Amino acid sequence: MRSLKTFLVMLSLFLCTVVSIQAQTAATATISGTITDPQGAVVSGAEVELIDLSTNQSRKQVTNASGQYLFPSILPGSYKVTVTMQGFRQAVVQSLKVDVAKSYQLNLSLEVGGVTEMVEVTAGVGVELQTLDATVGAVIKGEQLLRMPSINRSAASYLSLQPMVQPIRGVGVLGGGQVAGARSDQSTFNLDGADATDQVAGTSNYTAGAIDWVGPTPMIPVPAESIEEFRVGTTNPNATFGRSAGGQVNLVTKRGTNAIHGSGYWYHQNDNLNANSWTFNRLRIKEPELKDNRFGFSVGGPIIKDKTFIFGHYEGRRFPRSQQITRLVPSATLRQGILRFRDAAGNVVSYDIKSFDPRNIGLSPVIRDFWSKFPEGNDPSTGDGLNSIGFVAPADASLDMDFVVTRLDHHFNDRWRLNATYRFSSQSVLDVTQVDIAGLTPGATRGQPKTTAATPVEPRFVSAQLTGQLTPTLTNEFNFGWARNWWAYKRVNPFPQVSGTTGALMIALGTLDQGIDVDTQRARSRVWWDAPYQFGDNLYWVKGGHNMQFGGTWRYIPVYHVRDDKVVGSLASLVYELNARTAATVAATNRPPTCGGGVTTNCLQSGDVGRWNDLFAGALGIVDKAGVLLTRDPSLNPQKLGTPMLVDGKYHSVEFYASDIWRVRPSLTLSLGLTYIVQTPPVDKNGAQTIITDSATGQLITARDYIARRRDAALQGQVFNPTLAYVPIRESGRKYIYDIDWNNFGPRLAAAWNPSVGEGFFRKLFGDRKTVFRGGYSLTFDRTNGVGIVMIPILGVGFAQTINCTGPRTNGTCAIGSDPTNAFRIGVDGATVPLPAIGPVKSPIVPASPFSETLSFSIDPKLTIGKSHSIDFTIQREMPGNMLLEVGYAGRLGRNLQQSVQISSVPFFMKDPASGQTFAQAFDLVAQQLRSGVAASAVTPQAWFENQLRGSSLCGTSSCTAALAGRQSAAFQQGQVNNLFSLINSNRPGGPIINTQIQDIWVRINGGISNYHSLFASVTKRFSHGLTFTLNYTLSKTLDQYGLNQEFIGVSSSAFDLGLDYGPALWDRTHVFNGSWYYDLPFGQGGLSSGNALDKVIGGWYLSGIFTANSGLPLTVDQHPQVFGGDPLNFAITAGAIPVGKIDFKNSVKSGVIGSGGVGVNGDPARRGAGLNYFANPEQAFKSFRHVLISQDARHGRGVLRGFPRWNVDLSIGKKTAITESARTVFSFDLINAFNRVEFADPGMSLLNPAAFGVITGQFAGPRAIQVGLRFEF
Repeated sequence: MRSLKTFLVMLSLFLCTVVSIQAQTAATATISGTITDPQGAVVSGAEVELIDLSTNQSRKQVTNASGQYLFPSILPGSYKVTVTMQGFRQAVVQSLKVDVAKSYQLNLSLEVGGVTEMVEVTAGVGVELQTLDATVGAVIKGEQLLRMPSINRSAASYLSLQPMVQPIRGVGVLGGGQVAGARSDQSTFNLDGADATDQVAGTSNYTAGAIDWVGPTPMIPVPAESIEEFRVGTTNPNATFGRSAGGQVNLVTKRGTNAIHGSGYWYHQNDNLNANSWTFNRLRIKEPELKDNRFGFSVGGPIIKDKTFIFGHYEGRRFPRSQQITRLVPSATLRQGILRFRDAAGNVVSYDIKSFDPRNIGLSPVIRDFWSKFPEGNDPSTGDGLNSIGFVAPADASLDMDFVVTRLDHHFNDRWRLNATYRFSSQSVLDVTQVDIAGLTPGATRGQPKTTAATPVEPRFVSAQLTGQLTPTLTNEFNFGWARNWWAYKRVNPFPQVSGTTGALMIALGTLDQGIDVDTQRARSRVWWDAPYQFGDNLYWVKGGHNMQFGGTWRYIPVYHVRDDKVVGSLASLVYELNARTAATVAATNRPPTCGGGVTTNCLQSGDVGRWNDLFAGALGIVDKAGVLLTRDPSLNPQKLGTPMLVDGKYHSVEFYASDIWRVRPSLTLSLGLTYIVQTPPVDKNGAQTIITDSATGQLITARDYIARRRDAALQGQVFNPTLAYVPIRESGRKYIYDIDWNNFGPRLAAAWNPSVGEGFFRKLFGDRKTVFRGGYSLTFDRTNGVGIVMIPILGVGFAQTINCTGPRTNGTCAIGSDPTNAFRIGVDGATVPLPAIGPVKSPIVPASPFSETLSFSIDPKLTIGKSHSIDFTIQREMPGNMLLEVGYAGRLGRNLQQSVQISSVPFFMKDPASGQTFAQAFDLVAQQLRSGVAASAVTPQAWFENQLRGSSLCGTSSCTAALAGRQSAAFQQGQVNNLFSLINSNRPGGPIINTQIQDIWVRINGGISNYHSLFASVTKRFSHGLTFTLNYTLSKTLDQYGLNQEFIGVSSSAFDLGLDYGPALWDRTHVFNGSWYYDLPFGQGGLSSGNALDKVIGGWYLSGIFTANSGLPLTVDQHPQVFGGDPLNFAITAGAIPVGKIDFKNSVKSGVIGSGGVGVNGDPARRGAGLNYFANPEQAFKSFRHVLISQDARHGRGVLRGFPRWNVDLSIGKKTAITESARTVFSFDLINAFNRVEFADPGMSLLNPAAFGVITGQFAGPRAIQVGLRFEF
């Protein structure tokens, strides 16, 4: 086996040295055909000449014995085709338009006559029938690309104008940008034949603010001004494409020609032209100032006529702007130490926290001082409206950008050519991720948000392609690419916001914000750098009826990454978390009774218990956890606090392919191919990676085995819970943190049938060779992105350690638990929480209990690559009016996909051996009683709790069950299984059931599935009579197991059963329609002309636009992320409540809704709400859902509702005015959201926040924006 692996690697490297596998499909096109005589017999020996009309370059082929010819690796453009054969008239196609990544079948029939005679042939739309493979996708180019409406003027704006692509407008990368059912991070971007995909995430998610675009996009900007055309291959790629399982986006830079051509332009938008947002209008906030200026120029032409050409383009953008920020601030009453909640009768009841404080202290003076610095809230519909209120305001989000591209094309002769491209970009944005609203930083003012974050982005890109015709039947194409991607997060490190504390305060995060953002997600600083080198080669060989291709590519990817965070839990700065979530608990005696069992007044509704606990603990100053990130050097010695983590690594990706396009007969083509790919794990120069082992045996821990053994034990009422150890990779005897997957062979099979139909009905239906039936199958493999294989390994235990004090007490100890009687309080018991001693450690590293480490990230050593089976069947039909119709079915079955789990998930199915009762059964019975209002002291004893905790100090005088219910009432009622089990785990006389060394053991595994099925229709009209358009409709369904992009850390509801989360994908939309058009209005010269000077006024006008419409995204009525015990840090998907019976809530906006019974009341106009709600009767809707019963429900209620349907129109209207025959000006108006339609964002629906249930508080996407453009073109 090892010799086979060695052979495969060597073969791959050999192929790469002779180079990009996507080159033929990525930057070029193919022209082929058959030459026949008047009787239909093939003509061999005919000379076929192809002339590039822009450069006058010529290529020639001679038809083979089958009468066939092939021109591979053709640059996009317009070409003249001439066929010459003795005894026949010369056949000439004066202008054949060739698009990127497409194949053209140009069959010509010669007429008998003299060779000096010429017959001119027109290439109709039928030449674009794709008869060589089964790939689906459309091309956007030329005037349409330049004239379509877009604020950011980027080709990436139009990537979703294809069939089977999910719209990205108004949503992030989890809600849009997916291609034919693949995750949005799996699209590959090829720019001029080289890979320009973002290596870290596959999308712009890390740099979206700086580039002003959220979604899949190349790592380097692609301004529309610089792009000749692009195509998105949505499904079933041929064997030349093996980089990833998603869409194949091919972009081509403009090139110089024999004619000097270029442009100069300026685009401008401002707040005077644009509309104010619905949110700002509702809150009476003045539209923030905005001045957006985009400017640039381009020029292309010959250096040496007919031989060497150059194109250059510069674009700059200066965009001072503001963006809306929303932060949750304490209400006026909370700042006084008063909590307010609605009881079951709908009454608002005020509670002085001092009356529930066993120490009779109440509001901490430090917390009082801290909250006094916050501005007053101005949006009661955000937050709970009683204790937390939204503060909405504009914050500076100014953006600057400079971009340069240069392309050089050189023709050595008619057989060899070279083209090379260099792209440079420098972008930076003030990032409203972190803002100061409390005047805590120098120059900041209370109530005037100051942006304290910036994100600079500095990418570079180089590509080169050398193409040569070795023999009349053999062509070779060599590719080189280099891309540098550099970006940084610049943030203000957390600091003590007020005197009386030595750490930054983070109080009830999620319910309140902190004056300046100090949580890891918003206060972390990072640097990323990668600079992959790409080498590839493609060889094309024509033999009889076979067009064969062979090739490969090798990518060497060095990476450098610096960060000061471990995702959650800590930064390299000290942070105190004040809440009751991990170790601090709030007993039932420290809050009002829970409503139910006849108690309806002066009580807490079950959904409010958790919020009370957090706010009560925070107001008292109770520290749940103190933490700071400590890094260690390669020898495991501690480094100075504040020293960030560092990766200096490298990895490789090797691919090769072979394919044969076999023309079985003139009407039938088979495409057969095989792709092979190897992706290596990264190797860090400093060895800062660890693997998990069993400390007792030293055996490697693999996720599947660990989970399976825990499951088997729990089902028998036993425990499998070995002590874990972490071993540096250099001491483990392994080179890689996970094994290389050597088994990624991807077959390709496609057939295309282009029949000649006789007379009658079928000839009218299908035409004579005007229809092609295509079908195909492909097996593709996921690309492993840098975020998953570079960032994750350094976040394990060892070289980065979270120094925690969990549950600190007044006696200075760090206990596993505390409560209001003994918990350490900031401002009352001191300013500093003691942290454990810091010293060097030795390998293997065995984290101490209890919870000396908050979070460990790792990759399963047996991780393999996810794969997708793609199937399609399509029909293409040439239509009158230069139109092409395509309809078909496409499906994708994703298997072995990457998922994330917490391997120390709660075994909720664990059996009590003595009684046979499971934990789930005991939990559900107690939870249902508490939810119905039964007092904690009166709940029925459950055998599981009684037998497992007998003898524990937790147990009260009545029963262990009652004692648990009293201390963990909120956990039972809301489904906080992890929190409850943590208390059981630490007090169980028989020892812990789950690991107590690390709070969260996060592991990236594979084994996920997805299923996508779609029907689609697409109509494209080639440009003629001044009009071109494309219309696409897709009917589809996508189901998965909470499949996320690799950059997201969300985990499954339970490591024991991924199927619990099976349901509609986050991006699933049943209906998607998009259409785009460009139309030169038929007035003036060349149209309806007045024949005089009036033509200058009425002529030259054009109209272009984009129309999109789609049905709603899945919506879930949330319960809690811990329902199935998947993750104690709430990384798990929030479980969906279960509908009670059949539900039929129309997904539309209802107005005039004030709410009732404490449900949906945040929208009440009397409370400054908008009166808008998803439900006409929120209280009735709220009662239509029940909590998940973990002993009965095999799946939770994910995606049982649908969000609002969407539609939008963007328009551009402009006028082209000729100055000379070769120069003109263009004046334009782009109207984004042309009709200024207010679409509302899907509302939150949580059983834990009834007051906000279904309440609509914000606008989806943006208000109308108007951009004025002025261009000079020559």
